[in-house]
Amino acid sequence: MRLRIEPLGILLATSLGLSCAVAACGDSAQFVATTSSTGQGASTSSQTASGGAGGTATGSTGAFMATGGGGGAGGAVQGFDVQPAAMQTITVALGAQTPTVAYAAKLNGNPVAAGWQVDRGDIGTVPPGPSTSVVFTPKGTTGGIVKVTAGLNNQTVSRQILVKLDGTQNGADPNNPLEIPQIATTVAGLTAGGGIGGVGGEGLGPAVGDPALVTALGAPTGDGSAQGLKLLYPYDKTVWPRGLLAPNLMWDWSIGDADAIRIDLTTSSGTFQWHGTFGRPVILPANGKFTRHPIPQDVWQAATNTAGGTDTLTVGLTVAKGGMAYGPIHQTWTVAPARLSGIIYYNSYGTQLAQNLGGAVGGNHQFGGAVLSIHGGDTGPKLTAGASGTEAQCRVCHSVAANGSRLVVQHGDSYPTSSSYDLTPTTSTEHAMANGAQFPAVYPDGSAALAPSGAILPLPNAATTIASTGLTAITTDLGTPAFSPDGLHAAFNPVAGPVANPKQKLYVADYDPATHAFSNPLAIVDDTGQAAPIRPGWPAFTPDGKFVVFHHQTTAGGDGNVDGALWTRKGAKAEIAWASSTAAGATRLDRLNGYDNGMVYLPKLTTPVSLSCTGDAQQVGNINPDHGDDVHLNYEPTVNPVASGGYVWVVFTSRRMYGSVATIPPFCSDPRGVDLIQNITPKKLWVAAVDLNAMPGTDGSHPAFYLPAQELLAGNSRAFWALDPCKADGNGCNAGDECCNGYCEPDPNGMLVCSNTPPNGMCSQPQEKCTTAADCCDMTNLCVNGFCTLKGPA
Repeated sequence: MRLRIEPLGILLATSLGLSCAVAACGDSAQFVATTSSTGQGASTSSQTASGGAGGTATGSTGAFMATGGGGGAGGAVQGFDVQPAAMQTITVALGAQTPTVAYAAKLNGNPVAAGWQVDRGDIGTVPPGPSTSVVFTPKGTTGGIVKVTAGLNNQTVSRQILVKLDGTQNGADPNNPLEIPQIATTVAGLTAGGGIGGVGGEGLGPAVGDPALVTALGAPTGDGSAQGLKLLYPYDKTVWPRGLLAPNLMWDWSIGDADAIRIDLTTSSGTFQWHGTFGRPVILPANGKFTRHPIPQDVWQAATNTAGGTDTLTVGLTVAKGGMAYGPIHQTWTVAPARLSGIIYYNSYGTQLAQNLGGAVGGNHQFGGAVLSIHGGDTGPKLTAGASGTEAQCRVCHSVAANGSRLVVQHGDSYPTSSSYDLTPTTSTEHAMANGAQFPAVYPDGSAALAPSGAILPLPNAATTIASTGLTAITTDLGTPAFSPDGLHAAFNPVAGPVANPKQKLYVADYDPATHAFSNPLAIVDDTGQAAPIRPGWPAFTPDGKFVVFHHQTTAGGDGNVDGALWTRKGAKAEIAWASSTAAGATRLDRLNGYDNGMVYLPKLTTPVSLSCTGDAQQVGNINPDHGDDVHLNYEPTVNPVASGGYVWVVFTSRRMYGSVATIPPFCSDPRGVDLIQNITPKKLWVAAVDLNAMPGTDGSHPAFYLPAQELLAGNSRAFWALDPCKADGNGCNAGDECCNGYCEPDPNGMLVCSNTPPNGMCSQPQEKCTTAADCCDMTNLCVNGFCTLKGPA
């Protein structure tokens, strides 16, 4: 979605005599080039700097015909010209609106009134004119190259400004609204909801009051190698989307404690640099160890809005103890030039938001089974399905429609008593289903569900069932089926059927929604010949339908293969893999699982946590107590139905250690077998980017990041990243994939609202509606699942 002001577009279209007929949609030669050296072109200008709905959109890309008219450097020229001609470079303090850059328009050396605009309204603004001169004012929230364009009489002239952001900070800012949620004020707040800042820990620390210590942090005496200084979280080479809550940096070293730290963030292009110094968080007890600290949210937002694509972001951490500083240690991250839209729905089997089960070891001995949801920007989840009361109010084992309109859940252990829920961003309405199903595949538009039996259940109440055809020759139990985002294919892992070794196969079949007929079944994974515990399951399609991501079980765990279930508990092991949807053969997603060039990069504990805990009365506290085998504890993947920033986004359950926040043994997650009020279980949700243009047989994945805002004091699993229910025209938006008609455009006041057409009938930007790639303004874009998206890394 590009940034535009509609009145400005009208003004320039009038003054320049331009129309869609003149500037043909999709012909990149007809438009002003917008790709910058930082890898952030028009396709990356997808939101205002604040990222909020209803922000002012001030830029416009692709709105002018590039007809020249004085594009060279130098003094006054004949014809239409803008001075200064050379690229201007300004360094702006983070949050400041100075210095500015003045431009003057001339015709044959004389001042002339022209129309003006910028292509990156998130970086800065100019008045639209017409005027003989303008002043570019930076916003102070995003760095990069911005293009200022003047238009007159069918001619345009563009000039570039390189905006570099520079920031320094000493301690948390209690007056900054973005940092307030990261400042701990009560001990209870440390574990409420998603924890401080949605990521756990003790939050932002105060200013470092000793000038000598600040100086030492800027000139450390050692690099930390002798002290074993290392980052536990995040992981090096992580790919982050924009719009997330800031991560919590967590480190380990032989000294074991710190008095103060310094964090440095820089982009490879030099468009952003910041460093902050912080003391021990006030909430830490006197004997507590200072081993983690988040990046301030406003800084993280500015850094990720500036970095993107090949303009990578490097973090440096320096720690100090006893007046001596060590480091910095570094990691380099890639930022995908797009935000992740939608809502995450996930299972919780230990939630405090709905207490409907008894026997818990900790707290008031009550806990709950429910489906929770996370909206973008939240620091904790909300209750979606389930309620406090008795076990009858337990709602688990859910599946969600790709468009986010409906979910189906099971009533606790009552098989197959089910309900469907109509969903909106703020409400959910329950419908009892006459015919239920455990883990059905919900059709992408929420109109029906495919039960494991093969029956089609019309939603919301499934009062009748519709028989499907084409499956009985393969299976009588589909396992955990899933539809492709376009609804024309289904994947399933048979639990029973006439084929040999059905449990060790994963199938893809074509589906006709008009006739409910399945055809052309293909076994894309076949583990026949492998030891019986090795088997595929929990499939999910990528947005383009080209791959199926799945859970590849290697060890069944204490539950064995009872009833064909693919367990994630009592020592069960699995890895995430994927396979082409049109050919046999699977590839392990190594970097997602925790490998780098064959070596495990996931951290483990030097001293294992000794904690006796059980799962359904089976001792599980002694399984992998040092987290040395976390690479094999990844389960139940699903995939965001929209590709964004050149990546597919995989959400999965993992029992891996989460830095120093969740370090108890991985299978200690049953509230009836361990105190989960005093201990944080590592059974949590993680997200990893996978290259959209990856080829079959290759690993296109990247290291994962912890999903912010999930409930800290609960075991969480099986997340669905669904689209928000679409918004009608005129409602505020951030991107076209939020809107029923596919476009998010400025209204006459410059506020972003849902629309049914792009401006002036022009082409579509990333995350806007498309039928084919020819509909996208950038001819290198792909049309995936109905939306334009970047092709992905080379």
